[in-house]
Amino acid sequence: MTDPDIPSFNLNDQYFFIHKTDLAETGFGLDNSTKLIEEGLGVYSAANLREEVGPLKSDFYRIALCLEGSLQVDIGVETFFHRKNTIHFHVPDRLFMMKNKSPDLASYYLFFTGSFLEEILPEGKLNAHYPFFNYLNTPFFELSDAETEQIKQAFLAISDEIKINKSDANTSIKLWITLILIYAKRSYIRQELVRNNIIDKNSKLVAQYKKMVAQYFVTQRSVKDYAEKMAVSPNHLNKIIKQETGKNAGDFIDDMLVMEIKALLRYSQLNISEIAYQLDFTDTSHLSKFFKKHTGTTPTHYRQKYS
Repeated sequence: MTDPDIPSFNLNDQYFFIHKTDLAETGFGLDNSTKLIEEGLGVYSAANLREEVGPLKSDFYRIALCLEGSLQVDIGVETFFHRKNTIHFHVPDRLFMMKNKSPDLASYYLFFTGSFLEEILPEGKLNAHYPFFNYLNTPFFELSDAETEQIKQAFLAISDEIKINKSDANTSIKLWITLILIYAKRSYIRQELVRNNIIDKNSKLVAQYKKMVAQYFVTQRSVKDYAEKMAVSPNHLNKIIKQETGKNAGDFIDDMLVMEIKALLRYSQLNISEIAYQLDFTDTSHLSKFFKKHTGTTPTHYRQKYS
């Protein structure tokens, strides 16, 4: 079995239209332009955000601050909800999807490449300094009203720097991004959100399982494989997953596989036979039956819908 050839989107003018339907004259950030800062930074509001984005992968970091409304964000097989006062951190090369946007959604988005912050904070140190960038920790959390306002003002300051465009604006923007990370980390610590602090062993087991499935599902399709990695019996793992989520442990492997097929159908040039081979299905018919069972539609119809 080989790794699927899902394209990882770069931060460029083409990605703007993966994320949004059109430019917007909001006066905020880069809403009215596909131009980037140093080809490594994008700052946007939720104006003209598509009803559904992904599943896809990107090669840059994302910070999202929700001020009003709601949005569902699936990262691997974990589901999160962007609501008022919620902040979200996303790292490169993780399969994600955004959907179920409420009409009143108001949020700010900051996209940046690892190299953009290099002179301020080397990319290799992001995970070490900021726990929400660590794969094992939670990337979504709620802020207090005061914390939200503080981070909102930092977003607005970045937007102002873009509009004013004076000397050393890029350096100022990088420092404001660093302040957003610092403010968020303070809230993270205040709330004791690091996974290692989870007291409930069952919740910790479920969280670990979901993250492992998202990481290894391409090559490992058996619940037994994950049970061995987690040093528990398959029966115990199935029991806890069912008890905590209402779903069987194997359902999460299937869910991740469906998400991967969707990404390949929407964003790769592979034909369905090639996708079946990449994901170790015996043939196209096997893949089609699996996909229709879980989505209610065929791979062909799904691809046509988004072509």
